[in-house]
Amino acid sequence: MSSPYAVLKNSIEKGIGESLAALGYSFQNINGTIETKGVAGDISCSVALRLSGAAGKSREELADRIASGIGRIAFVEKVTTENGFINFHLDKPAFSKEAIAYIMKRREGSVRSDERKTAKMIVEYPSVNPVHPWHVGQVRSAILGDVMSNIYEACGYVVEREDYIDDLGLQMAEAVWGTINAERLGIERDAKKKFDHAVGEVYVSVNRLLEREPQLIGDIKKVLASMEQDGTYESKLSREMAEEYVRAEYLTAFDFGMYHNVLIWESDIVRNNLLGAALGILKEKGITKRPSEGKYANCVVIDIKDLKNLPKELSGLREESKVLVRSDGTPNYLAKDIAFHMWKLGIIKDCFLFRKFMESQPNGAPLYTTGPGGDRMDFGGGYGAINTIDSRQSYEQMLIRVVLDSIGEGERVAMLKHLAYGVVELESGPLAGRRGTFAGYTADDLLREAKEMAKSMIKKGDLMGAAQRESVARAVAISAIKFEFLKVSPERKIVFSWKRALNFEGDSGPYCQYTYARAARILEKSGLTHSGIDGADLSQFTDERVFSLVKLMAMAHSMVEKAAAEYRPNVITEYIIDLAVSFSRFYENIPVLKSNTEEEARSKLAVVSAFAHTMRGMLGVLGIEAIDSM
Repeated sequence: MSSPYAVLKNSIEKGIGESLAALGYSFQNINGTIETKGVAGDISCSVALRLSGAAGKSREELADRIASGIGRIAFVEKVTTENGFINFHLDKPAFSKEAIAYIMKRREGSVRSDERKTAKMIVEYPSVNPVHPWHVGQVRSAILGDVMSNIYEACGYVVEREDYIDDLGLQMAEAVWGTINAERLGIERDAKKKFDHAVGEVYVSVNRLLEREPQLIGDIKKVLASMEQDGTYESKLSREMAEEYVRAEYLTAFDFGMYHNVLIWESDIVRNNLLGAALGILKEKGITKRPSEGKYANCVVIDIKDLKNLPKELSGLREESKVLVRSDGTPNYLAKDIAFHMWKLGIIKDCFLFRKFMESQPNGAPLYTTGPGGDRMDFGGGYGAINTIDSRQSYEQMLIRVVLDSIGEGERVAMLKHLAYGVVELESGPLAGRRGTFAGYTADDLLREAKEMAKSMIKKGDLMGAAQRESVARAVAISAIKFEFLKVSPERKIVFSWKRALNFEGDSGPYCQYTYARAARILEKSGLTHSGIDGADLSQFTDERVFSLVKLMAMAHSMVEKAAAEYRPNVITEYIIDLAVSFSRFYENIPVLKSNTEEEARSKLAVVSAFAHTMRGMLGVLGIEAIDSM
């Protein structure tokens, strides 16, 4: 059984395409001209507005000619035109009947794609440096990556969730040096403190010391050099500290309902010669050179101007060359990231061994890791990859794409997406990990504060036990936090505010949870089971308030597909706010539990049940729990 909305939309696209062809015109993206909000019909198409200039006709005349050539379309009662728009007016009872039947059959699955794709999409997130706890900026990265993973799974893709652990960078070297010199820093390890918070204190203390004694950076760089040599004390300590950090980090991730498939360690990229293989390919393709004199003597560099298909953002830069390997033989972040992406996209294969890092996460799935021992496994080699990295890294991410394109991997590169998100700042100013401004603004702080606020808002008279109150408060808190970060377009900067983040009203996750809970209570009060309302007759519903809700529910899976195509989770938050408002309008104007006949009651309850399934499914895509009582 196909989605009635998909059938309708595909039929409209086909009808418009055939009419345009008969008139001698073509248009590549008819789907992009179809609109459902603020339109004269139930669905409208603006293709005539886009083509009128090239066609040499007025938009009104062209719309009339296109409309007259459209044949019969399923669920469409009539086609009209107005101001150049082609408007499709639906047979409301017929469409409602099929739409509700589809939702009732598939329940929460109605928001998911009908197709199962064999392609693998790799999503990398949050990939934070293991030197301090997640702060609110990194919460945004983690939430975006997790929800994009959910969105692609809902679209039928196989999704591999990867977390890149940078256990070799200068920041990690500062934390390692600080641990070795803890006595000098006056730091004593508190065994009760989460390790990510404990190592954050070390990292901040080292940077404060560097402000007073900048010459110490030389000692820290020596530690970094030792960390990059396999088998040294510093390399072993770095890995042990990073692993302990990751275990603490994942306690936070699990609290937010986030899970991964595999950890990829920077040290393993070096240890397993992935970097060497990548540099070999670049040299073979003539992408890199090693000057013997001048500014870049004995470095491995890329001449940016020589790369293929150079975008305008990279042309005309003062920096003509980009170093990959320094003169002392140490690779930089960009070199390792190019190598990593060659593995991600299957350009380089079978370079890692994998073992279990955790036998079982709270979702029941194991978490695997690269390492010195283990087995070959089917990780990497994706059809496409999405990286949630803040917009300040756009230059490096663009350069990776251009380098891969230049070695002849343009087809793979087309499916490599940098999901650039705007940085998160505090109302008091920018976040700076080395200065410790994350203190009080960590993911753990945020969730704790939100849970306390949620508890205070749960009605005292509710017949909830302590455990249930705790569970509901946690679900509401996570909903408030996730919605705050998701409802803004990813590229926009966020100035973090406790007041907005913990907003439980208006355009918020808790408001959407509340509308679901209201629907659940209505169904409970009715006493009818799912089978009791399945197949209800909806032919009586011509009321616009009912049909607008039905149409929105029918569109759910197309909104998920749109969010995937545009890499914008806020498409879904905007949709479910509209859905919640539409249901509230329906509920306030239609006496659901008061009906003249049993059939009328069944029909109203079928709409309520369909809404509950749709809202539950869409909240699930956002990683938000639907609560029956709140």
